[in-house]
Amino acid sequence: MFGKLWFNVKAFFKHLWKVWYPKPLSAPSVGDTETSIAIVNEKIKLLKGTDKNSISLVGYQRYFDFYKKLGLNEEFTVLTIKDNLILYGNIIKPILINHNNNKVVIFSHGVTNNRWSLFYTMHLILQGGYCVVTYDARNHGISSKYSTSLGQIEACDLQDIISYVKRKYQPEKIGLYGFSMGAATCLFWLSYFAGASNSEVKFAICEAPFDYFAKQKSNILGFGINRYWKNILLDKIVKEFLNSSYDKLEKVNPFLALPQQLPIKLLLLHGLEDSMLDWRASFDIYCQLTKDKLNKGKVNLYLCSDADHGDLPFIADFVPNSLRWKSSKKVSYFNFTTLLYKYLEKNL
Repeated sequence: MFGKLWFNVKAFFKHLWKVWYPKPLSAPSVGDTETSIAIVNEKIKLLKGTDKNSISLVGYQRYFDFYKKLGLNEEFTVLTIKDNLILYGNIIKPILINHNNNKVVIFSHGVTNNRWSLFYTMHLILQGGYCVVTYDARNHGISSKYSTSLGQIEACDLQDIISYVKRKYQPEKIGLYGFSMGAATCLFWLSYFAGASNSEVKFAICEAPFDYFAKQKSNILGFGINRYWKNILLDKIVKEFLNSSYDKLEKVNPFLALPQQLPIKLLLLHGLEDSMLDWRASFDIYCQLTKDKLNKGKVNLYLCSDADHGDLPFIADFVPNSLRWKSSKKVSYFNFTTLLYKYLEKNL
């Protein structure tokens, strides 16, 4: 039993310390993104069974430099209506010319990450001919420093980004993709802003969202001797990285903000081995929304076995055994890339 406890605490610290903790919130643009590259390389190593890095800093820089030289990578800034903060972002246009070129997918990253953290999925989107918009959330990257609310206030910032994109680029359609905190941001956004005034936004893909902060905090801390050390680390993250407190964050509950009827399509994705945010959060959100018959066909849930927090786009490409809950109890099999492209083709 002790061995199992020690394995769990080691996994927890490895995930938070090696992946979350070292990434500075002042991490600037593409030229200084070693931490983002490290995240992707660590995921790829899980699949390949090798210690070698698949992506180098030089290759990573060349990728974006190439887009910039072609005039396809533009930086922008947005002043938020809430708190008058400056958000820094990029719009990247695809090299491929096709019917998707006037369609945009906006990315919202996870806590302590930056706008380049979802590079792998952004690359897949670009390969389909879609435009990508990515930005540093408040208190992250080089955007203005302020208190982080794990999605609630960030939803207002996302609306500012959407308004800017609509005004400057006039896209035909818009899709949203959020991971972790970014997924919660998307859930709050569809509760607050989705509808007629944002008719261009057709869907939100939420990878590893949470439902209740307090419940997920309790799940992360667990029981026994490990709880004390985990609480110290989490407290440090909340105070130093998020510039917030438990009292504030315990009021952040995307589940309670869910609309009775979905104004747009919603796709929930979660790894069954997620050690940070339990997969049951996505499952409970799905069950709550499907209570209303009018949401039939608007919300889907895919759970991928073996995937930890942030692993799903990588693991699911090699282990195509995602489980989709349906009323008919049937099981469908997809890898992440196929699922993503099929969803985009159908809804964007």
